[in-house]
Formats: sequence, structure tokens, C-alpha cells
Amino acid sequence: MNRFTSAALALVLGAAAAGCNTTAPSGPSNFSAMPGDLFATPTGNAALKAAAPTAITPNGGTASSLTPQFLVSGGLLKFSSDVVQYRFRVLDPAGAVIDSGLVNGPAWTPSIPLTPTTQYSWSARAEYRGGTGPWSNSVFFTTPVAPGNDYGAWEATCQPLAPSGPDVTNCVWQFVRPNNSFTGLELIKRVAWLLRAQGGGLLRKDGGENIAQWLGMNFSSSRICFRDGHIYKLLGDAGPGGTNSPGWSDNDFVDVSLFVPAIDPKLR
Repeated sequence: MNRFTSAALALVLGAAAAGCNTTAPSGPSNFSAMPGDLFATPTGNAALKAAAPTAITPNGGTASSLTPQFLVSGGLLKFSSDVVQYRFRVLDPAGAVIDSGLVNGPAWTPSIPLTPTTQYSWSARAEYRGGTGPWSNSVFFTTPVAPGNDYGAWEATCQPLAPSGPDVTNCVWQFVRPNNSFTGLELIKRVAWLLRAQGGGLLRKDGGENIAQWLGMNFSSSRICFRDGHIYKLLGDAGPGGTNSPGWSDNDFVDVSLFVPAIDPKLR
């Protein structure tokens, strides 16, 4: 072998040895494909070569519970059979995000109940070894009413007391017995409904305390509003841990744009 052939052979062997030292991205031990088969870029926070999952359920309509199971299909790696994890993302009407964290399968159930009678959207994606696949299409669903009865014969019993706001409030309070912001709104909804002929309605409120969501909007859970913006406070010491005692106190006026006409409490 002449000296030129020996030199060429040494270069080939050196290049092969260098190739054997390629370091794969960190992650699960079931890594079996080459990095180029998995990632659009070779290292760190790479775009994963995976399909977008398909959202299965919930998908439109009303979910079966306040802790629905979110389920997807697909989202697998395009050039490997390695197992991926999933991340679910749920958004409420205000854009607040509930993140599942990494989940070891295509299904996830939130540990905390969602807000009743509220429209949410959600999506999911596959993740693997620090790489992230594309998000699925966002789909919408509405949460059901909170479990329990509809507070009995409140309407038939309390309607004859209108138009007296204090009497109607005291009557409805006996049925609802509010103890938090959600049940406080249940009182407000029903009093507003019984006083609708007098212009009773709901008060839009997007900040501060004693707020509850219903039909995709935020409402005061302690105050009723009339068409002219006149508001009355129906609950004293309102909210979790408070006495939530019934009352009828003049609370001045707000901009009429915050008035929402009474809505039938049966609507979900």
C-alpha cells in the first residue's frame, strides 16, 4: 500500500469514528430512531416530526360532566415508532389556560372541575425528548350545569311576591341558600328573572370579587342591575366563607352598558 492510499484510509476511518460519537437529544430510553428522523432541527426545543393529533371528545355541544375526559387520536411520530407523550391545553372565555402537563397517553381528565355553563376551547399536541409537534385544531364545548337539583319550586313560590325586591330576594334565598360565588349567581339569576317585568337584569362584571361565569359571560354574584344602571346588593358578606345573608341595599348606578336583561335560569 503506498503512502497516498494509507493517508486516504486513515481519513475514512477517522470520519467513521467521529460519526459514531454523535450524541442524541436527551429523553426517554426508548429512543430508537436517528435525530434527523425525529426533529426538524438537530438540538434543543426542536420542532417534532409528528402529525397533529385529532381532537375526539369533547367536541361541540355540552360535556357530560365538569371534569370531562379529553381524548385525542394520532399525533404519532412520522418516521419512528417511539412512544410520544401528549400535552392538553384548555382555554376559558377570558383566555386563561389550563395546562395538563405531559401525559403518558392520548387521554386526560382535569383534577379540578371546570366552571359550569361556560364555553371552553381545547387542543393537544405530541411531545417527545424536548421536541414539540403541531397543535391539533381547537374545538369548543360547553360545560353542564353544576350537579344537583334546580332549587325546587322557587319560581312558583316567589313570583307572587314581585314587584317587591326585598321580598323576592328573601324568598329565593330560602331555596338557593348560597355559600359561594357560583351559588350567589344562582340567587341573582332567579331574582332578576322574577323582577324582569320591572326591568331587573344582571350586572356584567369582569374584575374584582364575587364574580361567576354563565353562558360565556362574567356576572356579579351579589348584585342585581336594572335597565337604567341602578344596582342593588342582594348578598351581605358574600363569597366563600362569608355569611351570604340576604338583603336589598341601594348600591348606586353603573354605566347602562353593563346591564344585561334577565335570562331564564333554566338556560345552560
